[in-house]
Amino acid sequence: MPMMLKRWRFTTPTKIATIAAIFLASVACFAHATLFAAETHGIQIPVLNYHSIGVEPGNNYVLPPDAFARQMAYLAAQHYTPLTLGDFVRIIEKKQPSPPKPVLLTFDDGYANNAEVAMPILRQYGFPATLFLSPGAVGQPGYLSWPQVQELSAAGWDIAPHGMTHPHLPKLSREEQREELAESRQVIEHELGKRVDVFAYPYGEYNADTLKLLSELGYRYAFTIQEGWASSNQSPYKLRRLVVHEEESLKDWILRLQRAEDKSVRLKKAMS
Repeated sequence: MPMMLKRWRFTTPTKIATIAAIFLASVACFAHATLFAAETHGIQIPVLNYHSIGVEPGNNYVLPPDAFARQMAYLAAQHYTPLTLGDFVRIIEKKQPSPPKPVLLTFDDGYANNAEVAMPILRQYGFPATLFLSPGAVGQPGYLSWPQVQELSAAGWDIAPHGMTHPHLPKLSREEQREELAESRQVIEHELGKRVDVFAYPYGEYNADTLKLLSELGYRYAFTIQEGWASSNQSPYKLRRLVVHEEESLKDWILRLQRAEDKSVRLKKAMS
């Protein structure tokens, strides 16, 4: 320590100027990194995407009930806050503060087991969810009936369109796409008496016509199945989700759920 003090005592003006320049450059880099992080990441929320909750070996989109129950127990134990679709939109639009650990639970298609299996598990924890429904499948074997859809809605689930017949949208003409997007919304609004303006692409597929039609028809947001957290910096019609697969272990599911959160924590620590 005495040697260090002695060396600083005889620092030349040139050295002082150099040190000052380095310090100012560091401050500038820090400010740039902070701004870059804010502009790059925006408000981030993990959106989990489920389909069928049941037992069907070999079908990666059918999650066993016990696996689903363990995931929901983990969210509760770790103090996650599942959001309504309205909460999600208001947080993304910076009109509402976000809880420390937000998550949006979404289900696609409209399987009967969403009401028979998933809803009772979610009810244990008071968790809301969002169902992206294809109305054309309602009442078919294995799918929800309208009384079940209404039961989900009454239980706090948000019901939103997933195409009328769950088509491959890019394979349709522009007018056929318009019919799928408009009719699915109209049917849901008629059956439930609630306005809906958020969409999820069947098979995660869309093209330029789809995006234009969503805007023309007054949809505010649309979800893909592209891997990642939804962010306020993404296109409102290209929000990402984390698709949950049957073959994924609980450990891997947790790692995927936490990945962006951990990056955020590391960034904060690096800047503190």
